[in-house]
Amino acid sequence: MQIQRLVDLEDYEFDTLLVTYNHKNRLSIELGKVSEIFKALQEDDLVGGSRVYGLRGKDFSYQGQPYYNLIFIGIPEHATPRRYQLKYGAALKEAKKLKGQNLLMTAIGDDVSYWLSSAMRGVLLGDYSFDKYHSDKKDAPELTLGILTGVDQASFKKEESYSRTLANAVLTARDLVNEPANVMTPSTLANAAKEICEKNNIKYTVLDKEDCKALGMNAFLAVAEGSKQPPKLIVMEYNGRVTDDEKIALVGKGICFDSGGYNLKPNTSMTGMHGDMGGAAAVIAAMGAIAAMKLGINVTAVIPACENLVSGRSMKPCDIVKSMNGQYIEILNTDAEGRLALCDAITYAIRECGASCVIDVATLTGACMRALGNRYTGVFSNNDELISKLVQASILAGENIWRMPLGDDEYKDLNKSDVADIANTGSQCGATAAARFLLSFVEEKPWIHLDIAGTSESDKDIEIYSKGGTGVATMTLYEFVKLMEKPYKSY
Repeated sequence: MQIQRLVDLEDYEFDTLLVTYNHKNRLSIELGKVSEIFKALQEDDLVGGSRVYGLRGKDFSYQGQPYYNLIFIGIPEHATPRRYQLKYGAALKEAKKLKGQNLLMTAIGDDVSYWLSSAMRGVLLGDYSFDKYHSDKKDAPELTLGILTGVDQASFKKEESYSRTLANAVLTARDLVNEPANVMTPSTLANAAKEICEKNNIKYTVLDKEDCKALGMNAFLAVAEGSKQPPKLIVMEYNGRVTDDEKIALVGKGICFDSGGYNLKPNTSMTGMHGDMGGAAAVIAAMGAIAAMKLGINVTAVIPACENLVSGRSMKPCDIVKSMNGQYIEILNTDAEGRLALCDAITYAIRECGASCVIDVATLTGACMRALGNRYTGVFSNNDELISKLVQASILAGENIWRMPLGDDEYKDLNKSDVADIANTGSQCGATAAARFLLSFVEEKPWIHLDIAGTSESDKDIEIYSKGGTGVATMTLYEFVKLMEKPYKSY
């Protein structure tokens, strides 16, 4: 999609006009015809509140130019960046239904800088579709968004570049998640990360099975044992501030297909399990954006990529494995595999990469999905200061998070094992038990765990989402890393 800054309409022909209105039903463009149509739609209860509604006409005109589609976008005053993203994404989908190709919106007023980038991101994200495997697809015409604004050219370009970089990162994550498992193998995921590293001057390393075995990553390798696809530990190192010893580690769960192992998933839960690497996709994509925007900070990504399948070599319930940090783990449930891969990856990030803090992202538990649904990501942490940064980042990113309890001493025995140091699953509090398992491996480093099981996939085309992977957490990770930048000292 092309985005153009307009100071007048002399050289821009458009077919679709976007008009916002607030909770008082006050229109952003007050025109006789537009106002009349809006009032009529109100009477039919088609607009109002925060609804988005589009219609096609024959005799619309704005500043002397004819157009054919009119889309009303309900956005309350003091709306969050998320609200702008969602509503402009919905408007884009309305425009496509009406076969609009050249859109026009206005961005005039004192608060434009607050919402403009969110609106642009909403449009860019709403335009996504994954149609790679439709053999009869037709080439859709490229859409254009013209923005009539008083924002100066330099500021506009900065906002557009920022919005496009973040949106492209999300779309990259979606593409990775949406590929089927016969295509997106651990090796393919490693190659995708390599391409991003080569494009953005990020140091790239991949460890194979023998490398991981030498390091004692037996928990990770236990998950991979049932598959013919070789496991890969993907490491991406971005050094944006070589004078600083501090390093953020982003750890993403990369289970390219999860059958559940011998604790086999039911048929209804098996579908979509090629998306169990949504955490890895978000981390890989975020690293590309971090490097592209040249953030002044050191960040390392560690992605344990493998498949959890059933074979004669697969791990079995009641097996015991020794993790990289030396703890013995009793495997009570082979479908609680993500935390096994993550615990060794976290240890690697701390001991081999020198991480000063860790954020892991994973499609980890159905329990979190049942608790929060598909619009809020569950978050756990051992550090209040880090969480406050993440809250700020999520607001800027327009992604919902909700802090969940670790439970401190009251839940300290959730993963108790009678025969080993720790069990890989608890008898209750599924999301908290999983988080507490990971907490046992962070070696007292500041740590955040994002459980994106509910938010990583959309079951329908709506607002900024298309059916399939959402790319959730990509923007939040970027914004978090940006907030963690330190000002350079001047001497």
